[in-house]
Amino acid sequence: MQLWPISLLRQQGSTSAITTTTLISLLAGITVAPAAGSALALQPRFIPTLGLAASSAALVSANLPPTYVAAAAPVNVKQKIFRLGKPAADIKRASQALYSTMSSSTTPTLPQSNDFDQYKSTPHIDPTPETAQLVRDAQDLASAKPSPAIFARSWSPSAIFADPICHAEGSRQYLAQWYGVPAAFSESETLAWKLVKQEPGEVQYAQKQRYKVKGLGMTKEIISTVVMERDAGNKITRFEDRWNHKPLGGYIRWPFRRLNALGLPFLVGVPKETKQALNHKDL
Repeated sequence: MQLWPISLLRQQGSTSAITTTTLISLLAGITVAPAAGSALALQPRFIPTLGLAASSAALVSANLPPTYVAAAAPVNVKQKIFRLGKPAADIKRASQALYSTMSSSTTPTLPQSNDFDQYKSTPHIDPTPETAQLVRDAQDLASAKPSPAIFARSWSPSAIFADPICHAEGSRQYLAQWYGVPAAFSESETLAWKLVKQEPGEVQYAQKQRYKVKGLGMTKEIISTVVMERDAGNKITRFEDRWNHKPLGGYIRWPFRRLNALGLPFLVGVPKETKQALNHKDL
């Protein structure tokens, strides 16, 4: 069974045998844990693959100025440390903002780009405020900034999250995917995106995403199509990340995708505030 960061790195090209062997050796003995103060220490521990937490979705660059980073957080949430098996540390409760249905920003993190061969002929589409909100929330999630407000505002508790190596059903499974992103990647940045479909029940956009594996500095770019099905309340009921713009499928991979989704919640902790947000009375 592969380490799931390696599954990501192997997409869209081959990795040399030496690099792959080195990566496996290093990842097999690394997990992130808090040390003195706010520093991070490496402790020996084997982490098996149990799902791709980094669903590719267009998102914020890690190198944006501080003023932008502050604006990207929709609620007063302070997330210092993530690690497998434990929830985010120091999440501040702000009862009113926690379940807010309005984001501090509904503007996607980058202007749209036509840098996608698959969609060169697709005309430019201006997102509605509802579509822009979903895209922005997806960008924040993929940039390792999960928050209770995002899930309360934009996700159905029974939603499905799917990519080539995971099929998560319901909040317990998909929350572990999103909260696993900062446990695995130190950076996740959108290089380009383009809205290609906008209908009452579905939104699609193409994206180019760059990931950096935590502790190793190795990066990989993934081009994909993100498909979000939504209900009448503008909540996501199905989220697909189609790597290389290819539809998901294949019965051979299905058991492994389900195993990944079922197993990751045992390794990645989710803050209780987020769980409560999905059960809030106003949802």
